[in-house]
Amino acid sequence: MLKNMIAALTIVLSLSTVSLTHAQETASPTEELYQFDKHSDFTVFWHDLQLAVSRKDKAAVVKMMNFPFSDYDHSPMIFQNEAEFLAQYDELFDPEMVKLIENNQYRQGEADQSQVEDTVDPDGYVIEHENSDNGYNLVIEKVDNVYKLVRIAFYS
Repeated sequence: MLKNMIAALTIVLSLSTVSLTHAQETASPTEELYQFDKHSDFTVFWHDLQLAVSRKDKAAVVKMMNFPFSDYDHSPMIFQNEAEFLAQYDELFDPEMVKLIENNQYRQGEADQSQVEDTVDPDGYVIEHENSDNGYNLVIEKVDNVYKLVRIAFYS
């Protein structure tokens, strides 16, 4: 009887190990590193964006983008979908933009500008160059209650 119980326990443990190993092998590395389900909190979103950009994890950045993605609110779209974005990833996340993200160069939108076309919503954020002649600014706003990169800011 004891022998049968030990054999049964060994089988159960073996199956558990196989299931766990299979689950770990099928889980995407992207899913393990990031907290996409908590992107309703800007701090969590920002941390994940910094991590993804520093690792050049394009698959993770895609999950933080809203498509279609425009140059500014009323411009022609520059990325209709993930494939177009991935083809031009290095242009959007050039060394200067990566540096801005690494150095926390963002600010929250301002309520007094909420009526100005193409500005950032007061509850949104903009990744901003100190001098707009040096490059573009990226807008982060809530889409379906989670933060996403939504467009390039025309005005900041």
